[in-house]
Amino acid sequence: MKGNLVVYKASAGSGKTYTLATEYIAHLLSGEPDAYRHILAVTFTNKATAEMKERILQFLWELCHHRP
Repeated sequence: MKGNLVVYKASAGSGKTYTLATEYIAHLLSGEPDAYRHILAVTFTNKATAEMKERILQFLWELCHHRP
């Protein structure tokens, strides 16, 4: 992961939160123990932060309960 920088810049409603949440989960499942420490997501509102957190928790719940 060292040296890789990915920037997502897109308009409202384009799926940025979904993309960031799935990328976060993919890094968690990559097998690298500290993978989550290499992710930085910047949002501009508390609402956007809460939405991203909720989306990640939802994906984790679905993975644990085998629901696509």
